[in-house]
Amino acid sequence: MGIGNRMTIFEGFSQTVLKHPDKAALMYRKEGKYVGITYEELMNSIGAVAEGIKKLGIGKGDKVGIFSYNRPEWVIADLAVLKIGGIVVPIYHAVPSSHVKHIINDSNTKLLFVETVPLLVLVKEIKDECPTLRKIVVFESSEPIAEHDILQFDSLRHEKCKSIASEESPDVSANDVATIVYTSGSMGEPKGVILTHKNITSNAFSVMRKFRVTSEDIFLSFLPLCHMFERTCAYYATLFAGGTIAYVKDMSAVAEDIREVRPTILITVPRLIEKVYESVEKRVSQGLFIRRGFVSLAVKRLNHYANLKHRGAKIPLFLRIRRPLYDVLVASKFRKIAGGRLRALACAGAPLDRKISKLLYILGFNIVEAYGLTEASPAVCSNTVEENELGTVGKPLDDVEVAIGENDEILVKGYNVMVGYLNMPEETSKVIDQDGWLHTGDKGRFDEKGNLIITGRIKEIIVTSYGKNIVPTPIEMEIARNRYIDQIMLCGDKKKHVAALIVPNRESVLSYAEEIGIRFDDYQSLLQRDE
Repeated sequence: MGIGNRMTIFEGFSQTVLKHPDKAALMYRKEGKYVGITYEELMNSIGAVAEGIKKLGIGKGDKVGIFSYNRPEWVIADLAVLKIGGIVVPIYHAVPSSHVKHIINDSNTKLLFVETVPLLVLVKEIKDECPTLRKIVVFESSEPIAEHDILQFDSLRHEKCKSIASEESPDVSANDVATIVYTSGSMGEPKGVILTHKNITSNAFSVMRKFRVTSEDIFLSFLPLCHMFERTCAYYATLFAGGTIAYVKDMSAVAEDIREVRPTILITVPRLIEKVYESVEKRVSQGLFIRRGFVSLAVKRLNHYANLKHRGAKIPLFLRIRRPLYDVLVASKFRKIAGGRLRALACAGAPLDRKISKLLYILGFNIVEAYGLTEASPAVCSNTVEENELGTVGKPLDDVEVAIGENDEILVKGYNVMVGYLNMPEETSKVIDQDGWLHTGDKGRFDEKGNLIITGRIKEIIVTSYGKNIVPTPIEMEIARNRYIDQIMLCGDKKKHVAALIVPNRESVLSYAEEIGIRFDDYQSLLQRDE
């Protein structure tokens, strides 16, 4: 315990390079096929880009933005900036220009990496309103760029690379700021969360231990790297362990890439799990009647077996005999869709419907729910494959303390807790108290085994004009089970009654319309129909 709090992110990566120089660190699609980048090759690219960044006048403490979706260049730019003591400011690739401008100006970003020409066009439109932004580097550009303040990524690389044993400047320490991550604020502009190397490395090593990540593991990366869940738990933890990260080309290719890469660990969010569940339901419902009946029976029997085993009850002989048959003929087919060697499916970001987690569990998927927030770097609690209590987010990670405060608020303390919000001392003092406890704003309780159960958000309570307090989360989760609903939000604070704002599931609605023969001109007109 505690090994991660004494080193920088680049030091953690460097240790892996010395152990596994020839092993694949990253994989990405090139001309339709996955190709690999070894740890030694990755280190050399990082060294080359770090030299190029320094030649642009970027040094310790300077902010460098990355405005891109996941790709190897994201990692190279990130580690190159961290190597020279810079501070990385990630920007979600799909945010509007107003958010990009706010983040650049609030953080005083000097250099910005952008993924594509369309994103470059967006940045050029706001550049005159961003006085600190000196240079822009484009990852992907098929044509030469003539403008003096815009460079192509390949031209940034310094000709003479450092060796793999090269080390960062000695004045970069674990207590230095590594990144400023902007969270989507519910009351206006996003807030910049300041995280140090210690915050992140301590958390990444805790994740490694919790999930027993090794050099044999392969992650498939599709959640945005600008989010700390993906960045700490998938990116840094994997590279510190010597594992391999494969990047999807885009979200539409996730299913195909899972079958090809055959990952051992996946990190995802409930909405994507729900889509998988809906796809499974659809495939079963469209099968032959006899096959549908057998699948339903197998799932029912596997569920019964799981319930008896969980309670420690005696399992009937016929069920013990037939379980392997059900597993081979039904459950294994679903596991094969995920590549066949997935040992853990970690899910965080929001509560997962217990019905869905239970089904995946009985089909043999080790789905483990976790809990965290950007301000905690982000991991706080997690189940494990060995200790997995459905309906909870497990126990706290190493080096992380969790307590329940007033109004059942979840409090967090540890090396992983942020320094504060950038340029917002008052906001910082509201969430980090004098004893160092981070007030999460989430409500929860511990079960008898010490597992944390999330019960809602403090600010989510709706108070009607009659003075009745309503907790919306359980109601929203129940309604969201309907396959025709994609998103739902209850509202009605200070009103007579509660209403629901619903976003229909487009695919399910269109499928239903086709099934019963509804004719319509466009999707919007279909939603107005009474059928």
